[in-house]
Amino acid sequence: MLAVLFYLACVGLFFTVSLLGPVMVALLAKENAEALRFGFYILVGGFIFGTPILAMLGRLRRIPQIGRLMLMFLVWTILPIIAALPFYQMTDMPLVDALFESFSSFTTSGSSTAKSLSQWPRSILFWRVQLQWLGGYLTLLTIILILAPLGVGGLSSRKSSLSVGADLRASQDRILIFAINLGLLYATTTALCSLGFFLTGTRAFYSVLLAMAAVSTGGFLPFDTSLDQTIGVGGQAIFALFLIIGATSIFWHRMLLRGQWSAVLQHRESYSVILIILFVGVVFTATQIVVSGGQSQAPIGSLVQGILNAASLVATSGVQSQPGYFTLMPLVVVLFIVLAGGSAFSTSGGLKHYRMGGMLVQSWNELDRLVYPNAVRSSHFGTEQFDLELMKSIWSYFVAAILILAAGSIFLATTGIPFEGALTAAIAAFTTAGPVYNAGWSVAVGQDWPLLSEFTDPAKVALIILMVMGRLEIIAVLALFSTQYWRSR
Repeated sequence: MLAVLFYLACVGLFFTVSLLGPVMVALLAKENAEALRFGFYILVGGFIFGTPILAMLGRLRRIPQIGRLMLMFLVWTILPIIAALPFYQMTDMPLVDALFESFSSFTTSGSSTAKSLSQWPRSILFWRVQLQWLGGYLTLLTIILILAPLGVGGLSSRKSSLSVGADLRASQDRILIFAINLGLLYATTTALCSLGFFLTGTRAFYSVLLAMAAVSTGGFLPFDTSLDQTIGVGGQAIFALFLIIGATSIFWHRMLLRGQWSAVLQHRESYSVILIILFVGVVFTATQIVVSGGQSQAPIGSLVQGILNAASLVATSGVQSQPGYFTLMPLVVVLFIVLAGGSAFSTSGGLKHYRMGGMLVQSWNELDRLVYPNAVRSSHFGTEQFDLELMKSIWSYFVAAILILAAGSIFLATTGIPFEGALTAAIAAFTTAGPVYNAGWSVAVGQDWPLLSEFTDPAKVALIILMVMGRLEIIAVLALFSTQYWRSR
């Protein structure tokens, strides 16, 4: 399909142009060899992706449904493979590790096989976090323009089409205008976050990269040290704030900016995300104070640190303020929090509170029906009504997610990883909360878990598949590879 090729080339050209960022960083850091290498990538990528765009510009207007699924899958598989070249050629990473690092960046998972970042060029550190940031932006575009209009996993196509008014059935110009507007909002949010970090005393380079990580709810940081050793309490508060923003719906943000207060108050999903973050943050704070005997730091610092770690779990970033902080809670509780994730129409991963709320509402109604079998009820979660078709989509997604996690965990366990470690690694990869695996659970559960760098190549490939499946909402990928689906086209 020529339309699929055209849009794939557009995304590829966009990523090629984004390499100017690492080039500028390399020049400022006097990394001339890396600057020339990135410049070469720009020339080659510009030719490869620019040629089909010029050939088809203005000739394509629509893309069919199956074409949208193909485009989504190709973008999320081909581009990370290409983006792995800098890791493979400019660091000492083997090919599989470079691919793992690239896919982990692109899906905002944050899992890493790198043992130390201190020897990496600054341009590579920038590219690693920038790729994560671009993946967060592309996540929003994928959900709004492809998954939501198709109703994948119970996502609301009505909300997407009415609130945004754009999908891949629209003309090229309309899609381009929407992508630019969303990109400007995404970049502006990142700039404000960077300014907040800088004003709290964080170095400029780290301010930009930490802002990219927070807004994209990613798990990659540009240094080996922990957050509490690199940024102060003010910086941790900024990080927590923008993780919360990243975990809540962009439509809720739009309502706030437009002053649509009645709609804002009825958007329960974002409030459930915020309330869970505050609750988990208070539990973290209280546990830390008890464990440390009240000697760790000032109460306000402990509270900020607790909310930061809670926001990191709910937003599926997986970043800890200090090593082993997540172990203040039982492993099963942490895994449940990241599995639930944040809001739909956000950069966070997980099942999403929207789906969890729908399943809870339906389950409650089924129990209530046992007592009042003839009662007529409407099912709502906030402003969204759950009908039969929507619930079928949500439960189908939930069952598919559980089956994928079970298969991934069993496969990882066969590679020599303890089952608790295999389950944690599978959930962390699927929910794009990769650093949760390396949170110090080996000591907490009394088992010797291997580092990600010690995983076998098949295990790393399995984690890559879980990352992509989790980011693309499973059902869409399964439909693309379903022979029955293709026969019905």
